[in-house]
Amino acid sequence: MIVRRARITTVSEPTEDGPSVSRLAGQLEYLFEEHPELRTAPVAQLVARLNEEDRWARAITRYPNRSDAEVHSHLAEFHDRIGAVVVEQARQEALSRSEEPE
Repeated sequence: MIVRRARITTVSEPTEDGPSVSRLAGQLEYLFEEHPELRTAPVAQLVARLNEEDRWARAITRYPNRSDAEVHSHLAEFHDRIGAVVVEQARQEALSRSEEPE
């Protein structure tokens, strides 16, 4: 049995409102480190990716110890909670953090 364990679990929060801008900015920082080309990706592409990761995180939480296939079969139970406005705010925050001197 394969159980999906990844950083995407950090996207999900217990509220139905969705993750905060700050939390999304942190997630985008990881994403931009792994895929620098996404720094300039259209917001719609980032929204789609973050919503997919958020659905996975919520499904893993609700269906722990299940295989990827079993968790995947439940993804449609979870609606998108992340919109373009908060993603653009999060992108700006993530990019400004990465430009700060250490």
